Amino acid sequence: MNVHSGGHPTARSSAVLCLIFLLVSGCGTVTPSPTTSGSTGSGSAASAKVAGGPQLGLVWNAADSTLRALYGVPGATQLGAPLFAAGSYATAAFSAQTQTALLVDGKGNLAWMTLPSASPQRLTQGIPPGASIAFSPKGGNAVVYASGGASVLTISGLPQLPVTATVSSAAPIVAAAISDAGTLLLATSAGSNSVAVATLPAGGTRSTLTTLGGYGGMNFLSGSEDILLSDSAANTLTRWHNGNSIILATHASGLNTPFAVAASLDDHWAVAADRSDSNLVRVDLTGATAPAQYPCGCVPSQLSALSGNAVFELAAPGKSPGWMIEADDPVARVLFIPAARSGQ
Repeated sequence: MNVHSGGHPTARSSAVLCLIFLLVSGCGTVTPSPTTSGSTGSGSAASAKVAGGPQLGLVWNAADSTLRALYGVPGATQLGAPLFAAGSYATAAFSAQTQTALLVDGKGNLAWMTLPSASPQRLTQGIPPGASIAFSPKGGNAVVYASGGASVLTISGLPQLPVTATVSSAAPIVAAAISDAGTLLLATSAGSNSVAVATLPAGGTRSTLTTLGGYGGMNFLSGSEDILLSDSAANTLTRWHNGNSIILATHASGLNTPFAVAASLDDHWAVAADRSDSNLVRVDLTGATAPAQYPCGCVPSQLSALSGNAVFELAAPGKSPGWMIEADDPVARVLFIPAARSGQ
């Protein structure tokens, strides 16, 4: 199962044993939920819970519009049954740090739930079709936006007391991210393929950070206002600190039209995903080692944080296997996620 291994035979053997245990014991089963489309957690759905046991989080599969638990550990995983009937929600995202999911149904209603409950509670409405959801690194904040839209919705106070606010934009929105302190990062269209990036601290004033030749992904570091920013046209990955930037990786490091970037919780590692060659580039943010390139046996579509310091989903599992990267080993491991079992 390990495509690129860092030489940990004992860990890999344990992972295989763990997978066998999962398959035999069936501990990956999810308590069925009678939730219907747009459910707000009323009625019998209020008692629905996700089963316990080792788990990497919840993963959204756009192919069949289902949200499922991913049980096990990196290298030995099992995809659980859908928490809700296929098509009950149009999109969803999960924060492993706060164990919180945000879900949008086909009517534009936004709901939230915190594990082990599998009973979403309605938070607000009016979410545009095709919306994306991004959590802050530690999961206490989130931002919901639609590409080309004129505003974003921020959510603070997760997981206990979520509070929403709307932030408008004069230019069409390309992407958004939010820090653990609530600072909003907005990427907006600046003509042709260029993208203007601005910051808006919570309760502060919006200021322009830079302009990119092409949007290649952005994110905050955990517990920090430092920003990781990729330019897909220049093939650069840059770290911004107090308005100053330093280039971390370039095309010579392996960047080839990056589209997403993420960082480990301990702020040691950054990972960028390429669109042109399906490779991953890992950067040591301490500067102790040079950037390294890792191939994926997939076409990466995301860099979504799973449970762990530096575990990111690359492609969602469904009828076909999914993929993930465990980036904090001495040599990062790119691993597949088994497809859903027959009948699920």
